[in-house]
Amino acid sequence: MVARQAVLADLADGVLALSREIEFRHRYDDVIPLTLNERLALRVIDRAGGIAPSELAEMLGLQRSNLSTALRGLETKGLVTREHDGGDGRAVVVRSTALAAENLQRLRDGWAGVLAEVAPRDADLDAVARLLNEMTAALIAQRRLED
Repeated sequence: MVARQAVLADLADGVLALSREIEFRHRYDDVIPLTLNERLALRVIDRAGGIAPSELAEMLGLQRSNLSTALRGLETKGLVTREHDGGDGRAVVVRSTALAAENLQRLRDGWAGVLAEVAPRDADLDAVARLLNEMTAALIAQRRLED
């Protein structure tokens, strides 16, 4: 069990270090700059296709005031819209825009370019990406249950 703990700690350390190195190397000249909370919110909004702000705040573990600031920033940059939900005129759904999709694609292309330089050719990158996404989703679900 001690060996597994050490490997998991090394995995977490590696993910954090890799993230930092990607940030150092990626050029953001052609990408609309985002704050950390804007990035986190836009990632969830984009993947959900549309989400209520209250659900988004819960998923991200953000205070509503912090999420409101992030959503205002994303709206100002033209990356999200707020629409009234058809069933309840008071309910709002946040959706990403075409500009957000373009910005995200440029960002993802930049990240891929950084990693393409160092990724081993024989690595099962699909399995690694799937594992990281599954672990992230499990941690989010666990946090939501604890709140």
